[in-house]
Amino acid sequence: MKAVKEKDWLPADGLTLEKSALDVVTAPVGNCLVVAGPGAGKTELLAQRACFLLQTNLCLFPHRILAISFKRDAAYNLKERVTLRAGTELSNRFDSLTYDSFAKQLLDRFKSALPPHYALPLEYEVVSEEYIMDLYRAEDEAFVNMNERIKILNALTDTALPRVINSKVDTLHEHVWHKAIHNGRLTFRMIMRLAEYILKTNPIIKEYLQKTYDYVFLDEFQDTTTIQYDFLKTCFQGSNKVLTAVGDDKQRIMIWAGARKTVFEDFQKDNEAERIPLKMNFRSAPLLVRVQNSLIRSLLNKTDFATPSTKWKGDEGECLVWEFEDQTKEAAHLVKAISHWINKDKLAPREICILVKGSLAKYVTQIIDSLKSNNINARDESIFQDFLTDEVILYLIHAFYMVMDTPKVESKTIVFNFLSRVNNELSDQQLLKLENRLAFFIRQQKASYNRKTIDQSTIAELIHTMIDYANRDRVRAIFPQYKQSAYLTKMLSDFEKTLINYLISAKSFKDALDQFCGLDTIPIMTVHKSKGLEYHTILFVGLEDGAFWTFNSQQDEDKSTFFVALSRAKMRVVFTFSKMREGLYRKNQARQTIRVIFEELEKAGVKIENF
Repeated sequence: MKAVKEKDWLPADGLTLEKSALDVVTAPVGNCLVVAGPGAGKTELLAQRACFLLQTNLCLFPHRILAISFKRDAAYNLKERVTLRAGTELSNRFDSLTYDSFAKQLLDRFKSALPPHYALPLEYEVVSEEYIMDLYRAEDEAFVNMNERIKILNALTDTALPRVINSKVDTLHEHVWHKAIHNGRLTFRMIMRLAEYILKTNPIIKEYLQKTYDYVFLDEFQDTTTIQYDFLKTCFQGSNKVLTAVGDDKQRIMIWAGARKTVFEDFQKDNEAERIPLKMNFRSAPLLVRVQNSLIRSLLNKTDFATPSTKWKGDEGECLVWEFEDQTKEAAHLVKAISHWINKDKLAPREICILVKGSLAKYVTQIIDSLKSNNINARDESIFQDFLTDEVILYLIHAFYMVMDTPKVESKTIVFNFLSRVNNELSDQQLLKLENRLAFFIRQQKASYNRKTIDQSTIAELIHTMIDYANRDRVRAIFPQYKQSAYLTKMLSDFEKTLINYLISAKSFKDALDQFCGLDTIPIMTVHKSKGLEYHTILFVGLEDGAFWTFNSQQDEDKSTFFVALSRAKMRVVFTFSKMREGLYRKNQARQTIRVIFEELEKAGVKIENF
């Protein structure tokens, strides 16, 4: 593919970027920290920058770009944007991973370089932290009983390897490390420390890594933990790699999970990075931007205000607080409002999102049941986020759609791009032959499955057929998360079971696929799961002391959580308060602890309506 001259390059899709963003996108060198609020297009900025570097060949072939995101869905979203804008050939040199998957990829590839003291079995398993706690209990149950779980787990990985043994407690942590390694069972945090150790003790491997990537992108940088930052520094600090970090400290809501409070300042100092602010909010309507700016000043004590996009007219937008006597009245009113938006305003269910701060079951069970009785589907989206951002599962879903008589428009593109990536050595002429073979294969499957009733055994057979066509060994070689065959087997098994559950009540196999993908279904999730997402209408259920029970001990984080919920909305956001809520430790709800949030909302002109 012929390179575009730098002076001739334009943003993909005719997108107009504010000047500061365009300067970042087209900078050939120089580390920078892009600080931008919600709706500023931080992910799009990285996608456009990848396109610029690849299309102008500033990222010189065969060098690659590495993008590291905090969440798996964010990593997938970024990769998808670059593929759509730059094409498969160029995007094959763009690796979009989470910190966990990047560290695991390094460990899987180079684990033979670990010294005998930390040598892993040939196959190892990623486990939950509860397994590690069981190891501690087996070693010293009294120690576990006397210390907080989170402090024990943090202490296990809070320092780089090899650990320094200065006390009995240090010896305990070391014993747990070696038991976990001997059993071939590690958490992601342990995997990251082992990957870091490999790089620190093997200069040739570190040099190989740095020669692979000329440019490194860091998304949602405000959520980076200390372990992740240590790992990042080990990988790239002191090299000539160009680092671009983007984030927003107003949305720092992962302190509880170890997010490093000083990560912006540390990054600037350690990498001589320029701090570049972005002002534009492309997502939210003007009224919502005005409310956000008011809360940025008065609630978050910051001054980086946003400017709404010129695509809006006048003071569009809606922000409300609805107050109810109990959750039964709350559910009834929400169902009535949602029905109106869907049936009268023709708003797609997928453009409405229900958010809660904590437990979904305690806040939305009655709402889900009431919606269902009114023929409106809603579901806990968190259990589907991994499925719907996994490239293997998406390949299967859209291959299934292609076998149906009425495939989705984008299905052929998704399936072909997946197969192109799996067969990344093919030339343009060979890719054309691949496309023809795919069309023939799909015709064969249509002829076969149109004569069958799709049932449980047929789904298992179809999954097996599609994976074999893609070539299981190639899939495992290309996608680092599937290096271990057991993980791929489990993911396919979970997908099969979930799809079968939908098939039981679906009108057809296509209907089961639609339901699996969440078509015509309102997503429900926690605020933490909503990071990076956007919807026309946000309903935040439970703006109450009971939901913000940690407010007095972590005000900054809880205020930022509220701000994240508010900023997911494009056009409308509604917060609900119920005076009575069943299923909680205290049924009677108040807003005394979080009164500052209500006060600042009212100062911003938000109306509180009673029902």
